[in-house]
Amino acid sequence: MAPGTRLEHGGRVYEIGEAIGHGGFGETHAATRVGDDAALVVKALRLDRLADFKALELFEREAKVLAALEHPGIPRTLDFFAWDGTRAYAPDDVASLPEGATLRWIMVQSRAPGRSLQAMIEAGERLSSEALDNLLRALLGILDHLHGMSPPVVHRDIKPANIVLGDAGEVSLVDFGAISDRVRSTSTVASTSVGTFGYIPMEQMMGQARPASDFFALAMSVVVAATHRGPEQLPLDEQSGKVDLDRLAQTWPPGLRAALDAMLEPIVGRRAGDAASVLALLEGRSALAKAEPGALASRRGASLFNGAIGFGGVAAGLIYLVFFNSLSETALIQISLFWVAPVVFGVAGKMALARGHANPVGRALVTTALGIAALIVFIFAIFPSL
Repeated sequence: MAPGTRLEHGGRVYEIGEAIGHGGFGETHAATRVGDDAALVVKALRLDRLADFKALELFEREAKVLAALEHPGIPRTLDFFAWDGTRAYAPDDVASLPEGATLRWIMVQSRAPGRSLQAMIEAGERLSSEALDNLLRALLGILDHLHGMSPPVVHRDIKPANIVLGDAGEVSLVDFGAISDRVRSTSTVASTSVGTFGYIPMEQMMGQARPASDFFALAMSVVVAATHRGPEQLPLDEQSGKVDLDRLAQTWPPGLRAALDAMLEPIVGRRAGDAASVLALLEGRSALAKAEPGALASRRGASLFNGAIGFGGVAAGLIYLVFFNSLSETALIQISLFWVAPVVFGVAGKMALARGHANPVGRALVTTALGIAALIVFIFAIFPSL
């Protein structure tokens, strides 16, 4: 695959240019199509270097899925064939070739304009908050297209090296070598774990990638681009295992911070799992964002009311254990105000919470006041006549 090599298939001729990437099983080259000089990328997979067929499976899957994708932010797959160094073969003809033949799978794609986000980070270039917001929105549009297919397409290897930014503002998502186009009815992908450590969430490490996994990787990529710190250098909350955005020397616009925070949830069930939810957070119109303060207040209210009930119960026990034999029945009834009030407050508050009352503490205070008034009337107006 030296520069200048020409590959011919189906009447089309591709001229190989400089190498732009390589791995244990293959290599990627810039290329042009002879005749119109279209800018292309040629990926070649060496079959004789495969210890098993996992890489071949991924390569074939990538070609099949990408050929069906049409989105301006995704490179088009234009051709797919096998090549023995001299001539090309259609994929269906490979099985009939002699054993031991040295073949490469060739995939030809359009080339995304611009440079990778990783190259920009390595060059020390920083994106403004507005640029990060625009980048996130563009990639959400791409993921919305991928995840909206039937079955959903999960990229599984989103990272700065696979995000390309053009001079005119174009954003492209490239390198679908880890793509998965098989999604179970449970929305999980049955396959081995593929991806880049640091950018993949726990469920993907366990071989259960799903659309929400791409959102985690996308958020990590944006944070790395903003901070120029790799995933292993980011601070974590020791209680949740979540990236602690507050400890980064970064001024996040409220919408962007809320979106990243929701996408970085380690537990997939708590993570923002679709583009619409993330966009709503970006724009400050998310039901999740608006409900969160209410949910926090609800948890605090429940603790307050449970504490009041507990205090009242303990007070009642102490009163009757300590003073039962030394006080009269009338006196015991009178000091019951000390434990009845907190119990009524706690019970009334929990009932207000359960019914979704807008101000459960206020409702509990009103109920407690009415209860105390009723108890006072009973103690001083009704009990003496009994």
